[in-house]
Amino acid sequence: MADMVQQDTRWKTWFSLLLGLGLTFLFFYMMAPFVVAFLLGAVIAIISNPIAEKLKTRNVPSGIAALLVTTGISLGIVAPLGFILFSGSYRLLRLIGNMQNDFSTTGDIWNHPAVLSLFETITRWAPVDIPWIQSQLMVAAQSTIAAVSRLITQTLASMPAFFLGIMVIIISVFFLLKDGRRFLSFLDSLSPIQSDRSRELYLSFERSCRGVVLALFGSAIIQGALMLIFALALRLPNALLIGALTVIMGMVPVVGASPVWAGATVYLFFNHGAGSAIVMLIGGILISTSDNIVRPAIMKGHSEMHPLLALVSVFGAINLVGATGIFLGPIIAAVFVSFLQILASEIRSESIPLPPPSQGLDK
Repeated sequence: MADMVQQDTRWKTWFSLLLGLGLTFLFFYMMAPFVVAFLLGAVIAIISNPIAEKLKTRNVPSGIAALLVTTGISLGIVAPLGFILFSGSYRLLRLIGNMQNDFSTTGDIWNHPAVLSLFETITRWAPVDIPWIQSQLMVAAQSTIAAVSRLITQTLASMPAFFLGIMVIIISVFFLLKDGRRFLSFLDSLSPIQSDRSRELYLSFERSCRGVVLALFGSAIIQGALMLIFALALRLPNALLIGALTVIMGMVPVVGASPVWAGATVYLFFNHGAGSAIVMLIGGILISTSDNIVRPAIMKGHSEMHPLLALVSVFGAINLVGATGIFLGPIIAAVFVSFLQILASEIRSESIPLPPPSQGLDK
């Protein structure tokens, strides 16, 4: 009889375990498309939480405060970024289409006085085959234009999923601002580590969010503002669009805004002469240098992480989740480092000191 009861209990245990694993897999499989959007919403909620808390100190109900902050973020940041992305992608696609037609139907670019002068200088100093160089440059330009065109087309095709993700972000921001403390208490109740250690992890996540996001946006906005100033001063067409593209490209690691100001330099060289191109080149160097000054200044005191680890984490996160990895990579890496530090501290505090070696052999 006891054996039957034991077998029945064992069967129920295995069934509960399998049911739990199945439900866990189903839950994460269902939530997988929105995990990144939820994490981005959490990042935005952490950064904007001081504003909501200030409203609450003025006797504004938590729900109203969360609604006001979320509405401000949606109308002031999310909506303009979405419009810039859509409008910029559409205009770039039209520009790329015109460039494809130009490269496929005419070779007037090789008859430009600046290009002819450049080729004459090259042939004067080195015996090179100019027609071969022209053909290779033509192939490289056409390949680059085709690749950029495919990328922009894919971006426009993914707009419905993009706007759905935006809705998830906005909803996540509202509920995290409204019930953030309850959510943290819920996570603390599920956490296997001590409450003070869970608090340390949250503080690390909060500190990393502020440092990474503020540094990224601050540096990108300053680069965009500088590029807009140079574009207006040098009378580049679509100066506002160029400034907006600089803000977006300024968030990309390593490459940064260099493709924007490099393209503007080439355009000015062919259409306005070498003087304007040299001014834009100097401005581009200033724009790229500002990133190395502004970003460390903002990051100082917010996130203590080696730059190499931050850079590698960005590339890994981009490879895993796409463009949003620019934000999430350093944050996840910083929290992981903090978790390792907490774990090492726990191991050291719980380790039992070994007794001193026996002196029996010395006697």
